[in-house]
Amino acid sequence: MILLSEYLLGWGNTGHRIIGKVAEDNLTEKTKKEITKLIGHHDIALLTVWADEIRSDPNWKHARNWHYATIPDGEDYETGKHRGDVIEKVKEFTKMLIDNSATNVEKQNALKFLVHFIGDIHQPLHVGNGKDYGANNVKVKWFNEPTNLHKIWDEKLIDYQNLSYTEYARFLLIDADNSRVQKWKKDDLVTYAQESRDYRKKCYEYESDNLGYEYTYLTKSLLNLRLLQGGIRLAGALNWIFK
Repeated sequence: MILLSEYLLGWGNTGHRIIGKVAEDNLTEKTKKEITKLIGHHDIALLTVWADEIRSDPNWKHARNWHYATIPDGEDYETGKHRGDVIEKVKEFTKMLIDNSATNVEKQNALKFLVHFIGDIHQPLHVGNGKDYGANNVKVKWFNEPTNLHKIWDEKLIDYQNLSYTEYARFLLIDADNSRVQKWKKDDLVTYAQESRDYRKKCYEYESDNLGYEYTYLTKSLLNLRLLQGGIRLAGALNWIFK
């Protein structure tokens, strides 16, 4: 039986930082100034991993279900129907950031959770099918090394590219189509989540459970799409909040 805490990890540090860097490069100057007032800087990539770093803190034990959503195949998202609170938490922290009565500490934490959770929603296996703990229970190998499918999507596919997060973000943005980027910024949270519900099918498509070159080739375009969308949509959310 897998530990539930293992299911809570979204993109690894590099993935979250890629999303943060893509977002930062798409922030307005006003948004950068407002974030700097709140945090002391506007390096979104630096903020994105905090929500995972504090997962072992007993004071944040209650946040373990905040990192994911469950939408079974053939279903649409419904608040409270299945386990995982990430969508509702993004809504909650967005409201807190525009609430004049919220304290600076509340807003700082809200921002750090928000930049992480919008990334998590874009990891296809963080919108689980309700059967295998977001594919943590799907045992596979990565170039002959035992692992699970969730970890491959969190870390190994990204690490295989052998790029720093700044290099990866730059490469994603070079070929980004501006018309698609502008559309993505207008999409809502449920759209993000239900895309992951639909895209996750591709994560499970392989003939051998020893994944490697072929799996990387077949999934790279989806991986890059979700990292880019996560960053662009995070920028859109922050620009709206701090407009």
